[in-house]
Amino acid sequence: LIDDLITKGTNEPYRMFTSRAEYRLLLRHDNADLRLIDKGHKIGLLDGPVYQRFLEKKRLIGEELQRIRKTRFKTEEGISVTLEQHLKRPEITYKFVDEVSPSGLPIDDDIKKQVEIQVKYNGYIVRQMEMAEKLKKIEGKRIPGGFDYASVNGLSREVLGKLQDVKPSNLGQASRIPGVTPAAVSLLLVAIERLKRARKEM
Repeated sequence: LIDDLITKGTNEPYRMFTSRAEYRLLLRHDNADLRLIDKGHKIGLLDGPVYQRFLEKKRLIGEELQRIRKTRFKTEEGISVTLEQHLKRPEITYKFVDEVSPSGLPIDDDIKKQVEIQVKYNGYIVRQMEMAEKLKKIEGKRIPGGFDYASVNGLSREVLGKLQDVKPSNLGQASRIPGVTPAAVSLLLVAIERLKRARKEM
């Protein structure tokens, strides 16, 4: 929210939208407990029983994922595939797993849904995690005070104008300015590194 108000500004009451999140596939409502309960427990917001239920849910999800990765069956075409491979198909739901090879574990609908989501979107989620890691490496890279954006070759007039107006303090902030492309951020990174080297040589 603060970053949005600084880098994007607003002419109306600010509203939070999931579309404004950089990594919507990671910041889903269905995995909020998996992302946040550990943190809440560490800072004392959650009592023991709540945390134990969470750990049990996490364990059951992990064990069921392992089970369907190993369990094989033959399709109508006579091809041997794992339950995980078959569940990746868009038209297949967890109901199919229950019919072909039900789990012996006490898993409820919430756990089944989480297993299905993790299987179906695994490739996209992994890709987004890799992107997030890459951004983390450069996000904190500071832009020197008084940096001359006009000296960066290849920036469009629109991007140049926005950078000069906002004056971001780091590359992460620059990347979230509307209209500033990943290519423009790369050009900025190269220019900042070149300036650093030039200053060291002086």
